[in-house]
Amino acid sequence: MTDTNISGISEYEILKRTFNAIEDPIFYLSPDSTILHANPASATLLNKPLEEIVGSRCYQIVHHTPANIRGCPFIQAKKTKKRESYTVNLGPHWYQVAVDPVIGDDGELIGAVHILTNIDSIKKIHELRAVLGAIIETTPDPIIGETPDGHVISWNKGAEETLGYTAEEMIGESIQRIIPDELRKQHLETLAKIQRGERVEQIETRRIRKDGEEIELSLSLSPILDERGITTGIAVIMHDLTEIRKAERALLAYITEAALRLKNPIEIIAHSLEEITDLHMAGEIDDEELNTSIRIQVRHAEKVIENIRELQQSIVLNLDEIPQSYRKFLMDEE
Repeated sequence: MTDTNISGISEYEILKRTFNAIEDPIFYLSPDSTILHANPASATLLNKPLEEIVGSRCYQIVHHTPANIRGCPFIQAKKTKKRESYTVNLGPHWYQVAVDPVIGDDGELIGAVHILTNIDSIKKIHELRAVLGAIIETTPDPIIGETPDGHVISWNKGAEETLGYTAEEMIGESIQRIIPDELRKQHLETLAKIQRGERVEQIETRRIRKDGEEIELSLSLSPILDERGITTGIAVIMHDLTEIRKAERALLAYITEAALRLKNPIEIIAHSLEEITDLHMAGEIDDEELNTSIRIQVRHAEKVIENIRELQQSIVLNLDEIPQSYRKFLMDEE
């Protein structure tokens, strides 16, 4: 290497300063794994002065072993004469270790550059992604990832079960594939809000299953923002309302029918009791006749209650979509 003078500093001095300024620990190794050069970051990593590091075998001072560890990238690089790397845990931190062989004019290895890069943050991100991925995949509700323009980039098991399409069928497709024609304008308006960075919470809408059935859903949409605050994706969480709506309609029908069955009999009973009371007060019937008349009206009321109970049981037995909590109430179960 020529010692060219640049602005009063030699090329060697520039390279030396650069080597020492790099924050990742770097060793230069001889073919027998002896550390010939090390930068200050190496001293920080190993908590030893550079004088103790230089001249030591890398496996002795880094791994505290009598020989190269199994899977050592330096041993692999000596064989392949190409960059080799692996991930290793040193103390409380994780490092990506890369070894770049230095090849002489005769094609043989004459040394190697050994670089350790701290990957704690990357490791944590991967672990977090793994946890979040497991949560998303096991969640029964559909969870969908989309590009800002509404193309599907992820589709969980809940989406497959609720909407009928597999992930392979939907990833890369426009989400408009499952949106009814009359709701596409609404969807584009929602997309515009998300692209502006706004959240859209629990809107009720409809989507089309693969088999053509329309289902009712509650949707929550959140923008995925980069460090500039720009929307780079959309997270969509759906909740299937179909069964809830069926149950609501079934119970509404029950209430309506029950009200109709109660209206006339209750009016008749109320009118009869009023007439009986007036006759008794006028002395036209005695106490015994009053009691008999009241007992008759009580039996009429009991018959109405029995009629309503039969209606309850008929509805419960014939409508499977009624939730269990409602079913227990209507069946008067403990």
